[in-house]
Amino acid sequence: MNDEFERIKNIIEKQINFDDVSVQFRVELKDRKNKKTYVLAENEKGYQLERKIGNKSFRVNLNSFKELKNQENLSDEEKEIFAKLFNRLNNYQIDKISIGGLKLRNPILTASIGQSVIANVSKQIPSENRRELYGLWKEMKKEEFQDKFRDIVTNIIITQLKDKLESDDLPTPIFPTSVALSEIPNYYICEPKERYTLATKIELFNKLADSVCGRCGQRLYGLYVPEEGFEVKKILKNYIPDFYNVNIDSIAGVRRINPRDIKPFEYIFYLLDRVLQEMYRRKMIPDYHVELFVIEGIGGRKKFFSHYIIPNLSEVFFKLYHGDNKYWVSASGRAVSKIKALISSFLVENWNIDNNLKKNNSEIAHAYINRLLYFIFCHRRLDMDSILFLEDLKIKLGDTTQIRYLEEVISWM
Repeated sequence: MNDEFERIKNIIEKQINFDDVSVQFRVELKDRKNKKTYVLAENEKGYQLERKIGNKSFRVNLNSFKELKNQENLSDEEKEIFAKLFNRLNNYQIDKISIGGLKLRNPILTASIGQSVIANVSKQIPSENRRELYGLWKEMKKEEFQDKFRDIVTNIIITQLKDKLESDDLPTPIFPTSVALSEIPNYYICEPKERYTLATKIELFNKLADSVCGRCGQRLYGLYVPEEGFEVKKILKNYIPDFYNVNIDSIAGVRRINPRDIKPFEYIFYLLDRVLQEMYRRKMIPDYHVELFVIEGIGGRKKFFSHYIIPNLSEVFFKLYHGDNKYWVSASGRAVSKIKALISSFLVENWNIDNNLKKNNSEIAHAYINRLLYFIFCHRRLDMDSILFLEDLKIKLGDTTQIRYLEEVISWM
């Protein structure tokens, strides 16, 4: 198991993104009797004084200690308190180092362990390290400060993550929970509580870290491909320069699309359609499964985690992509899969209807497209209820153009 933890350490060291990190050194005094808190913070822009009384706060920025005496919004008593805080700051008696912008390069990992690990880093910095960092920063030893800061932060994250993985504190955000369509196979269910072996937790962590990530609206997606499917990532690299920031709008290739409403199986379809087309041309067979992680919710809001396992892709490949009859040639001379043309025909965004109708019906149409693709990927069959609903919706909204290649795709499935 030590080898596994060493692997996690290597992953985390490469994943931590220090590019946009900001640091603030803080000293504070709490007047519990009067429910008041006084905070003095210093960063590269100067000083900030903050006075908190209950839920109300007053802030003022200063360039130097000398400006304190000119603050008319502070009483003499409060000026004396802040003077003492300046004295503590000058003596390197730092109460806290606030860290802003700290994240992992992989957004799935950031969302999974952000609140439980990343957000707690500043609280874990020992007093001697706070003092040392402030000294280096104050003496403008920039390179030494950055090296020391990186070492301290990295070690804290690794230690916290190791403790978390070894603890029984489950379920945690790192383990997806079921919030999706009831018939979809969903793993790592949170209710009722389950216990996981350390090996299971480490395996899941490694999958999260190795995912190809993209955001659609308030959903964050991560596609995991097992080692034997290395050619999938190799092909995707031709279309996706940054595996941590997939632009699904550009890779989908279905004319107009509303990324905000794209749901899990539709997302994975747009990624794999490119791959499976290319694999047919290269005479490859995708004889393995893939997995999809979904995180719903952004910012500080509650997040929901889902984990889908899509079975062996070979049957879908042979039904929908293997054979020249599975493609049509576009005006530019490029071969395009007929299943993609079919899905494109179901997109409200591409219908000849009023824009307001498109906007009002986009979410429901994408939900049925997602259901249709779920049945294709997980059950290897078409869901005719979804097809009929989308056909009826199309006609009802005023677009009577034919659904492309529907009869052919039905015959294949």
